[in-house]
Amino acid sequence: MINVNEDDIALLKQHDVGIAHNMSANIKSAKGVSPALTMFDEGMRIGLGTDGPMSGNTLSTIDEFNQVAKVHKLVNKDRAAMPPIKVIEMATMGAARALHMEDKIGSLEAGKLADIIVIDTKAPNMVPMYNPYSALVYSAYATNVKHAIVDGRVLMQERDILTVDEDSVREEALQFADKVRQTVIASGEEVR
Repeated sequence: MINVNEDDIALLKQHDVGIAHNMSANIKSAKGVSPALTMFDEGMRIGLGTDGPMSGNTLSTIDEFNQVAKVHKLVNKDRAAMPPIKVIEMATMGAARALHMEDKIGSLEAGKLADIIVIDTKAPNMVPMYNPYSALVYSAYATNVKHAIVDGRVLMQERDILTVDEDSVREEALQFADKVRQTVIASGEEVR
C-alpha cells in the first residue's frame, strides 16, 4: 500500500480490505511511505504491523510508534500530522479492524480477549510524562514492557518470560541464523 492513488484507495475501501502499515520495513527498503494517514482518516481498516525481522529487523510494535508518527509528519510537512493518539489507535483497534476482528480484540471490553502490557513508567526514558500517548509514542522502548498478559494468561512478569525457555529459543535462533547466512553466502549475496 505504498504506491497507491485515490482510485486504489477507493477500491480498497469499497472492498473493506484490511491493511498493515509496516513503517520500519518501508523505511529500510526505501520503497516509499504509505498514505496510511489518509486511509486511517477515511475510516479504512488500517493497523500497525512490523513485517518481521527479514525486512524491518523488528517484531516490536512499540518500536514502530515513533517511526510512524515522525515519518508521517515529515512526509506531510505538518507537525500536527499523525498525532500520538492516532498512532495508538492504529496499533490497537486499527490492528483489530485490519484483521476484521474488532468484535474480539483491540480494546478492553467485556466479552473481548484481554491482551494487556504493563509499561514501566518510572524508567528514565519515560520521565517526565506529560501525556501518556506522547510518552508511549515518542519515548517508550519495547524494553519498557514489564508484564504481558494474553487472553488472561500472564506470559511475562517483571520482564521474565514464563512460557518458554529463552536460552533454548535464543540458541535455536542463532543456529537458524547460521543456516541463513550460509545460504546467502553460497548465493553470493550480501547479508544486510
